[in-house]
Amino acid sequence: MMNIIRSVKFTLSEVKSNPGIKSKLVVLLYRLASLHAKRVVIFYPITILFVLMHKFFNEFMFGVEISYRTRIGNGLIIWHAYSVIINSGCVIGKNFNIRQCCTVGGNKLPYPKHFIIGDNVSMGVNSCILGDDIEIGHNVIIGAGAIAMSNIADDHYVIASKPLIKKRNYEQE
Repeated sequence: MMNIIRSVKFTLSEVKSNPGIKSKLVVLLYRLASLHAKRVVIFYPITILFVLMHKFFNEFMFGVEISYRTRIGNGLIIWHAYSVIINSGCVIGKNFNIRQCCTVGGNKLPYPKHFIIGDNVSMGVNSCILGDDIEIGHNVIIGAGAIAMSNIADDHYVIASKPLIKKRNYEQE
């Protein structure tokens, strides 16, 4: 019973810490739908309803695809709940921050075999973590526009390469 109360407290504090109403709703529906993955048969009629709500609102209405089977620790923050994709084979630690247009998941396989993201990881706008066998350490920041396709040790930044900037040539007649 204490475990359930603690879980409800974590979920409510997590929902409260998300910035916008859309983000709050996405996280709440994800957490409710993830109860279905716990496989308590007695609650299947209720949890399947949560899964359907999660599919309808989060995926079809908001464009946020987070499988209810994905294991994400407490403290999930979605800054802008738009075009976020997290595959179901991922195991993500506590205090995961993600922004719009980010992808997390398998590169070649639909469900990655070994995909672990540590605690306190933050992803910038339009960044990706792709791989079928990948580990991202604790306290890692994936910068805006960066693509991580290999293991990253604890306490590192991943930044996108420098943009190519060229001067425009105007021909005068």
